[in-house]
Order: sequence, then C-alpha cells, then structure tokens
Amino acid sequence: MQRSTRMMLYVLAGFPTAALAQGNPMPTTNVLSIYRESVKVGKGPAHDSHETAWAGALVAAKSPNKFIAATALTGPSEIWYIAAYPLWTDYEKANATGLSTPALAAIAKQYVPAESDYLSDARQMTLRPRTELGYGGPADLPTMRYLSVTRVSIRPGHTAEYEEARRMIKAAHEAAHLSDRFSVWEATSGAPAGTFFTFVARKTLAELDSAAAVHGAAYAAAMGGDEGQKKLAALNAGAIISQQTDHFEFTPSQSVPPDEWVTANPGFWKRKAPAKKTP
Repeated sequence: MQRSTRMMLYVLAGFPTAALAQGNPMPTTNVLSIYRESVKVGKGPAHDSHETAWAGALVAAKSPNKFIAATALTGPSEIWYIAAYPLWTDYEKANATGLSTPALAAIAKQYVPAESDYLSDARQMTLRPRTELGYGGPADLPTMRYLSVTRVSIRPGHTAEYEEARRMIKAAHEAAHLSDRFSVWEATSGAPAGTFFTFVARKTLAELDSAAAVHGAAYAAAMGGDEGQKKLAALNAGAIISQQTDHFEFTPSQSVPPDEWVTANPGFWKRKAPAKKTP
C-alpha cells in the first residue's frame, strides 16, 4: 500500500451528515471517498486492534479530518473507510494540507508500515451522487448503525437502460408512498466504468424482515403490474452484468466521526476508553 493513498483518506474535508443521505438534494457532497481494505484470513482481530489504535491516535491529536469505518457482515472480509467532501478541489487541498501537517504525517508514518501484515488488498474509490435516481428524505445518519450496499456492474453501452430501470423503481416508490429510502452513486475512479452503488442506511437489520411487505401490492401496482415488472426485468437483464448486496456495520472504534454525530448519539459514536490491563 502506498503511504500517500492511505494518508489521503485522513485528510479529507469533514464528513457531512448528508454524505450518505437518501433522497434529493445532496448539494454539499459531490465526491464520496471509499477506501476498501481486504483483510487476510485470520488477521481480523489484529487488524481491528491496529486500526482502533490508529483512529485513537488521530482523535488524541485532535485531527479535524473525519471519516467513518464500516465493517462487512456479509461478502468478502472488508472494512470501508468513508469520507466525503464538496469538490475535487477540496480533495486536493485537503491532501496537500494533511501531508504537510507534522502530527498527521507522524501518525501515518507510525501506522502505515504494519498494514501489509494484515491486508491482502486495498482499493481507493471515488463516487459521485446520482440524486435523480435516489428516493426518500435524508437519513438521520448519526442514529444509524448499518449500511446495506448493492454493487452493480453495467455492460458497456447499456448505462441508459440501467438508469431507466432505476427511474421506474423511483417512480413506483413515489406513487406508492413507500417508507423506505435509498441513494444511488456512480463510481468515477478506482472501479471499472459502469459500477454503481445503492446505499440504504439502517438503524437495525430487523428492517430487512419487513422489506417484502413494504414492497408489496401497492408497489407492484405502481410499477405497472405484470407488464411493468416484465419491462423492469428486461431492462435489468440487458444492462446488468452482475449485482451483489452486502450488509455493513458502522464501526465507531475505527472511525473519527464528526463532533455533531458524537453529540447526537454519544452512546454509539463516543470513543470508549481503552480497557485497563489486569496485572
């Protein structure tokens, strides 16, 4: 792993509450940074301790740069470190500032070298919001604990079909006045062209138990019945190469959350004091 790549994650502009908010508009978050770490088999606990100490060092140094960690509950053994900022200009300025800040540079020098012991792969991605394809009002992110992520790979030249399918889904949600919400993002770097992500923030995984009921008869009717479902299926079949949904849990111990998140939900986001070692 290159030192500058990991360091860039920690010098992003503050992670705004609207960063993963579902619905429209999201004017302050035009670039979402996701740093995906793939953890070696058997190295999970050691990696968690390493990252917890790293985040703790940043908190102790009163780093103004915020990020949120999310640990995969399904799929590959991954941890995502998520940060957001308004423009690429802010990304560039923040990176330059962070690399020249002695305290942050010293922390990176201390913790970056050991990463190779714990990781099998790492990838930096950036995404842009596709607010016209999302649905629902902003999520109260400080109170959320889970994130459902659907990764979609689109066939070259078939993005328009995928977008039409997502607009059908959004329109049906609006017509049926459904209670769920989601946001759609498109990869702009660090992933193959035609990679899209749908995010759903959740307070509890029990919400998954009611998904079928939420998308019941009213939703099916709003979609246009059998004919609408057939059209949607045809659009997806023509556009999508692969699709996978995984669930993540926000991980406060490896995060440097915004102060307002800690204030809003201290029981979850406030950093816990290290456990005292017994003699």
